[in-house]
Amino acid sequence: MRIRSFSAKARKLDAPPGALFPLGDQIGFIGLVDWMHSQKAGLKVVNAARISYNREKQMMTDKDRDLARFLWVHGHTSPYRHTFYTFHWKAPLFVFRQAWKYQVGGAWREYEMRGGEPITAKAFDILVDTDKGCSWNEISGRYVALNDEFYIPKVFRGNPPHGNKQSSTQDALPSGFDHIAERKLMEAECKRTYQLYQERLERGVAKEIARTLLPQSIYTQAYWTVSLQGIIHFLEQRLKDDAQHEIRAYAQAIYSLMEDDLTELGVSKHLVTKKD
Repeated sequence: MRIRSFSAKARKLDAPPGALFPLGDQIGFIGLVDWMHSQKAGLKVVNAARISYNREKQMMTDKDRDLARFLWVHGHTSPYRHTFYTFHWKAPLFVFRQAWKYQVGGAWREYEMRGGEPITAKAFDILVDTDKGCSWNEISGRYVALNDEFYIPKVFRGNPPHGNKQSSTQDALPSGFDHIAERKLMEAECKRTYQLYQERLERGVAKEIARTLLPQSIYTQAYWTVSLQGIIHFLEQRLKDDAQHEIRAYAQAIYSLMEDDLTELGVSKHLVTKKD
């Protein structure tokens, strides 16, 4: 009998099966890598609610779907905190800095980057939205040299001269704006900055210091484990029209990955975005 052996060495980080590529550059991705599936999400929500009456159901019905929707709409969200999902995503640093506010807690995970260098994504506690139930583990630039992968928009946007200063649109740029030239300029800037980063590492400067000159457009990766309530809360915030384009694209991808479970719960995209 031949026994198959498995290496204990951490595997390289690749896009998981079924991952979506929200920004269209085939670099950034998000995939659903694990979820609690001993009981379907919708059935778990309504059974968590019905335990107050010492009752449970074995099959989901339209009446249960109405109950699940009622619970969410009226803020009875604790039943939504019994089901968790784990996403593996790769995104520009600035997208993660917008997303981390939805996290709490941490754990240790071992990874390996290209080139075979082992790293540890250090755990950290971020006490934000603590009632949502989340955990976030991200590649650490303290322990590994970051890859030369950057998000470069194909179409640039400008801030409007009046109204919401946080918003940005292509129309806010001057007519005749040269998007191709701006893209080439941004690519050259990122390339030059990464070269300076490498040179600093070669001179012996610690990774935690050398990384400080890298732009927020650099790609990194994270594991995000989050409750069903936390996911819907994230979608409520980041599917809005005034959310930044890039994180809204990731939110749309998350909705697509979650659509079957959300449909079972009667939680439509219109309900999440408060459009119905």
